[in-house]
Amino acid sequence: MENNVTNQITPTKLSEQNIYKTYCDNYDSIHYLFVEFQFSWLQQAYKSLKDIDKYNILVFLYKENFVELNEIFKVKSLKEFYINPRFHLDKINIIQISKKLRISKETARRKILELEEEGVLIKNKKTISVTLKAGLLQKPENTINSFSKILQYVSWLLFKEKKVKKYYEKEFFIKKINERFTQILAIFLEYQLEYLLVRKAIANNDMETWFIVGSLLYNQIMFLKKSEKKSHYQKEWIEEVLDVGNKKGINAMSISDLTGIPRPTVIRKLKFLLKENDIYKDKENLYYITDGKLFSKLNKQRLINIKKLSHIISRINNIVFFS
Repeated sequence: MENNVTNQITPTKLSEQNIYKTYCDNYDSIHYLFVEFQFSWLQQAYKSLKDIDKYNILVFLYKENFVELNEIFKVKSLKEFYINPRFHLDKINIIQISKKLRISKETARRKILELEEEGVLIKNKKTISVTLKAGLLQKPENTINSFSKILQYVSWLLFKEKKVKKYYEKEFFIKKINERFTQILAIFLEYQLEYLLVRKAIANNDMETWFIVGSLLYNQIMFLKKSEKKSHYQKEWIEEVLDVGNKKGINAMSISDLTGIPRPTVIRKLKFLLKENDIYKDKENLYYITDGKLFSKLNKQRLINIKKLSHIISRINNIVFFS
């Protein structure tokens, strides 16, 4: 944060470095909110289309539309955008979608065809049109509400640490994001897609496998949250996730209930993860994340993400306060 803070209660530009330091100093409490946000996102994604890759295609198209609006300095509020949420993209083709979402051309073509059959997209030569039905699937009030909880908590921590003069509540951030909806979502969706695709690559390049791994992580992280240990350094936190005392694993049926993924698919992917020694199963058929290759790669990305998320929070805050 800049040092020339006045005595007036006015917003001050928030640097990525200040937010990063606050994140690290309060790692566990911020990260619980972040993990809950990400798990909720995956639940919504799978529930919408029963296929997270197809949902990612839809999110990518929305993001591209929002970027195009930013490039011509046009900002739409949430209300303005959803008056008529249909839109057309003239410069998007199968190859671009394949590269951006790291799926094969054949897979991209097949999933776009399925989205056409479901009435979500209309493809006409080099133009892709996103329909009203897509808007109903992807309408992001839940996302805005959940992410605003993180912004509110960071705001409170910065205020408590006397880095800012005022604390802003969740409703304030929801209002401001809604007002500058397309501008902020263009930034956020770029980050969110990259976050998911990196983890998909780690999880056998399969979004459902990542969702199942995520459910095991989510379960163990929630046990850590309930434990008596209330403070963890960012590098020690993951060791605590693996060893939180009398933790309970989670069975295949519960994973299916949490994710919406059919139980036979869950069992098949759990068998793969067991074979790779990335998870283990106890005598009660409860599954746990273990310290394998997959976990090691995820942990490296977790630490990288602290800076990436700090950057996104900084950008969004500064748009909210100074646009």
